[in-house]
Amino acid sequence: MIRRQLISLAGALTAGSLGWWWLRKDAAAEDRNDIIRSVFTTNALPTFTAQHLLLIRQLHVNWVPEESGAPGIDPAQPLWNSSANIKTSPEADSALRIALHTLQTTDRTLATRLLAEVCLLIPEFVASASLPAGNYSLPSGFVQPQQHTSASQPFQFLPAHQVLLNAAQWREVSSDSIDDVLSDEDPSQPLWPMPYIDGKRPYGNRSYYQIDMAELLGQPYAKNAQGKYILSPDKDQALASLHQQTQAALQVLFMYGTPGTPIQG
Repeated sequence: MIRRQLISLAGALTAGSLGWWWLRKDAAAEDRNDIIRSVFTTNALPTFTAQHLLLIRQLHVNWVPEESGAPGIDPAQPLWNSSANIKTSPEADSALRIALHTLQTTDRTLATRLLAEVCLLIPEFVASASLPAGNYSLPSGFVQPQQHTSASQPFQFLPAHQVLLNAAQWREVSSDSIDDVLSDEDPSQPLWPMPYIDGKRPYGNRSYYQIDMAELLGQPYAKNAQGKYILSPDKDQALASLHQQTQAALQVLFMYGTPGTPIQG
């Protein structure tokens, strides 16, 4: 199931004209899956370090068009290339090159392990990170098609975005599924096992996600005499629009947010 979801996500992102990078097989690259498997089969979350935070600051957030849609990390290109000095040729694993540059290291094993650990740390970071309300710049190339906005416009981060992201329900690759994901992976199209917010139930147990949103924001829907929710089209649309803004909200939370857990190193 997880493998199918990753492939579906990759297909959706490809359909969005994001492009794909091809993996050059060499001795270090052949060890990639062993490193990732080792990270995912450890029974404890990695200790959060300053190196992890450097990579989190570079994460590339997209909109995953499954069910109602929700933000996720691009599994093919999980990091933004924010430096013109990083050359990403078709024969290179672009994400690894960006990670090496970001971490200021030539150790491919270390960079691979840290980026794999970031996959596991993302939900905890988002659940506890904070960011003051205000206007924030988005990365060059950022596009939020469902809101018709782009990086040329500052994004206004609101307290409501903070509440929703802290409560987000994530879909993750687990220790039980990582072997299937890696063993069936096409070496010419490497995918990093990044998590994404559940597009069907992004904030709770209800598939009608606006009800969960309204309760989280302290503005619950009224109920009729039979105890059923009275759904208002205007309120539905306002909450749906706020939900769509979480792509940009998550992007700026990664870029500027203060971690809620202690950083070592």
